[in-house]
Amino acid sequence: MDSIKTGTTTLGLIYKDGVVLAADRRVSAGNLVFGHYEKIAKLSNSMGITMAGSVADVQTLIKIMQSEIALYEIRSGNKMTTKAAVGLFATILFNNRFSLIGSGFIVGGYDTKPEIYSLETAGSKLPDRYASIGSGSVVALGVLESEYKDDMQEEDAIKLAHRAISTAIKRDVYTGDGVDVVLVDKKGYRKLSDAEVSKALASK
Repeated sequence: MDSIKTGTTTLGLIYKDGVVLAADRRVSAGNLVFGHYEKIAKLSNSMGITMAGSVADVQTLIKIMQSEIALYEIRSGNKMTTKAAVGLFATILFNNRFSLIGSGFIVGGYDTKPEIYSLETAGSKLPDRYASIGSGSVVALGVLESEYKDDMQEEDAIKLAHRAISTAIKRDVYTGDGVDVVLVDKKGYRKLSDAEVSKALASK
């Protein structure tokens, strides 16, 4: 399974006070479904990352980034900024571009303001207000394009992220089995429970 490029849908978007990262939970290879997998990972107390692609590739790359960020913060006594982490990650991707099967990432962080960047296997890094990667990203981006607004409130941002992933689940066979949601703001990185997500979705 790990050697096969997999499908998924993940996204990141900036709202007034932070970043929402969201992803489906399905792991697939070809026409087979292998179960659930968490596709959002914590890079530091102020950064998270979503992943899409070969499972072996993304797991290894994220472990490398977590280690590099932790070592930097221990040695320097300072927090690594989102921009610096993205620059480092882009360099790692570029230096390994011929050996990676295929992967994509969205990094979301909060230093003095919310930021998101999308990155792909060759090492490109693109800042944006919102982004989506994976096999269902075209569907998710359609929802984001039509409904995203600057300075959205937290609950509205959670609703939009959940709606975009849920729409991809309906249309993309490689996306499914629920939605994970993470917030990154001035308080840090926080994964929402299913109950917290349901509460946000039920709010007016």
